[in-house]
Amino acid sequence: MVFITGCSSPELDKVEQINRLHIPLVLPGSKAPPAQTSHIASLYNSNKQDIERLTDTLKKQYLQDVRPKEIFAMDSDVQPVYASLSRLEALAMMNQQYLKDKNEMGLQQIHIALKPVITG
Repeated sequence: MVFITGCSSPELDKVEQINRLHIPLVLPGSKAPPAQTSHIASLYNSNKQDIERLTDTLKKQYLQDVRPKEIFAMDSDVQPVYASLSRLEALAMMNQQYLKDKNEMGLQQIHIALKPVITG
């Protein structure tokens, strides 16, 4: 019998976590009482820092020595990393929109979605 076991690094697990990350959609206009502007700004800044930290980490760990042909090869090991970066960019745009809309619930949902990736 032959057993094949795979091992994945914690960093690759982070890529997979980001790729599976649900981007929360919370429409403005919910009946929640208005939050203080400072609280909304704090949530936004916390999310922004987390997204930037994850983005920088992925770029430094996976994309330092990437050759151009790896970028465009569909079966390349870096494709999941680029997908993760795209997902983080979408989260950053949602974070910005939730700040603009003063959507506290949306900002909180992004924070909740990012927490396991940041702590894991």
